[in-house]
Amino acid sequence: MFIFVFFVAFVPFVVAQNEATDAQLEASSAGRVVRVGPAAGAGGPVAAIPLELYVARVLAGEGEPNAADAARQALAVAIRTFALANAGRHAREGFDLCDGTHCQVPRAATAVTRRAALATAGRILTYEGSPAELFYSASCGGYSERAADVWPGVDYPYLPAAPDDVHEADPPWTLVLTREQVEQALGRAGFDGRLRDVRVEARTASGRAARVRVSGLVPGVMTGDAFRAAIGTTTLRSTAFSVEIEGRSVRFTGRGYGHGVGMCVIGAGRRAARGERMEAILGQYYPGLVLSALDRVEARGGPAAPARGGLVRVPSASGVAAGEVEQLTLRAHADLSVVLGVSIAPITVRIHESIEGFRAATGRPWWVSEVAEGTSIDLAPMALLAQRDGLDLTLRTAVADLLLSQPLRGRPAWIRVGAARFFGLGPARAGTAAAAPRCPSDAELALAISAAAQREAEARAEACFARAYARTGDWRTIR
Repeated sequence: MFIFVFFVAFVPFVVAQNEATDAQLEASSAGRVVRVGPAAGAGGPVAAIPLELYVARVLAGEGEPNAADAARQALAVAIRTFALANAGRHAREGFDLCDGTHCQVPRAATAVTRRAALATAGRILTYEGSPAELFYSASCGGYSERAADVWPGVDYPYLPAAPDDVHEADPPWTLVLTREQVEQALGRAGFDGRLRDVRVEARTASGRAARVRVSGLVPGVMTGDAFRAAIGTTTLRSTAFSVEIEGRSVRFTGRGYGHGVGMCVIGAGRRAARGERMEAILGQYYPGLVLSALDRVEARGGPAAPARGGLVRVPSASGVAAGEVEQLTLRAHADLSVVLGVSIAPITVRIHESIEGFRAATGRPWWVSEVAEGTSIDLAPMALLAQRDGLDLTLRTAVADLLLSQPLRGRPAWIRVGAARFFGLGPARAGTAAAAPRCPSDAELALAISAAAQREAEARAEACFARAYARTGDWRTIR
């Protein structure tokens, strides 16, 4: 099946010889703002930045410094689309997007980034009439990556694995680490044991590492993306690598920089240098998307806004009312606070409309049902909850997780996960897994490679906790 790119016609802004100013960018934003907060754990104020000024600033942080105008304009469209599609990604922290690589990195706007933002003001890429969920990276190394091969469950037809013919002359990069350095990095990620060997066990359609076997550790296999994250994303540039063990050294040879999904910033620059226009560049990296005017998208209604009820956010199409979710949360807190002797308030709950929204907000894959941190609960879409434990039991587990998080801080992950499931799902349910399994490592719970592996690790955590609780009768003393 071939997908053709259709672009609606636009009359571009004409930027005079005088460079675009912040005031012009603010005016062209038409009252739209992006609330930008600090990256996780950094602390600091939240700034409300006019949309087009935000685009100019992120273009300064994410763009290639010497790229031609067409490349800058293409990236400006992608940045604007990402900002709108991900508005509210950090809602539980009180802002839209962070200023780190989890979202987009802004820097001081320059004359050329202001010009690119103003020249494309109000233009976004849409999918089925709404701002598209899209991504970009520094360099795909000659072959872009399919979104679902990086983030399981996030699969869009306009983010395929595809060759990019402007990288033929790129030399491969190399990285040499000691076996001890690799073992220590994986240990910090929650792996147990002594590393004996590292090898790529499976590859994606683009040739990137899909699964990496780490012999001697528990668990013994992990996704290529999780392996790269454990080593360090600035150290191991991409998952498009091969690996060789040479004595005590581990040598990686690879290509590209970043996850490789969507637009390749370096590739876009090279395409612009050889004369390709903005529209052609966007068509290369986002086949099937429509270049649209934001005003027209908003006039058609745009994406559905979440319904709100107190401290609860529920998508309008979820089939459940915010008030009902709030009552379930309050009842779970009342029951569990009596059992555990711990209370926490206020609790905020957000049910996500899509798997990508859940993944973006939590960093967890589609097979995780809930993530509880601080006083906030993020839940997977209702359709998935209905296939698993259901809304009520998932909420009870998440509330238990919140109540237990501080008292159990610093202990192995299986204790907190097992305790949350034991008290949230009910001791009768936990009793069905009362054998004596090996308690899962932190990595088995946080970096499972599949839904089956996640469920199995959580069940072992529950059984381990149930066994320990039966011995002690006091959950606070389990270590």
